Amino acid sequence: MLDATIDAAFALLLYVGLPALFIFFILKGALIGKPLPTSIFLPGYILAIGADRIEMAGIVTVSASGYVTGQLIVYSMARRGGRSAIESAPRVSISAERLDQVEALFERYGGPAVFITNFVPYLRGLIFIPAGIARYPIPPLIVYAFTSTIIYHAALVAVTVGAFRAIV
Repeated sequence: MLDATIDAAFALLLYVGLPALFIFFILKGALIGKPLPTSIFLPGYILAIGADRIEMAGIVTVSASGYVTGQLIVYSMARRGGRSAIESAPRVSISAERLDQVEALFERYGGPAVFITNFVPYLRGLIFIPAGIARYPIPPLIVYAFTSTIIYHAALVAVTVGAFRAIV
């Protein structure tokens, strides 16, 4: 069932293109798109369409913009309703231990924790919950998130696409 859903989502991505990629990454950033393997979709899409370097840069920018938009949805929910708004959200499953962990990171490091955790699988985006609760200012939050997400997505694409093209 999940494989069929993933196949359908990738087919939709190939058919619709960048708007679908943007929406997939919004869902992933908002913590509700976990079943979507965006770390496979991103380089897979680039390889499937045969994107050149300029197109790759645009695709990475679109994916990062979508991801950060999704993270800002989480921030907004946490800012309005606190931790309970996230815990009661449908399709969002985060353990209390994980939330405690990101709260401690945010309390200790503030905004730079947003930058760092965007590189860490299973923590990416969760830091927006304590940031929202603390009402951390949005402009620096976006700078930290977008910068780290661009780097993360560009590295993911460079490694995956580079390795694939080296084999072929």
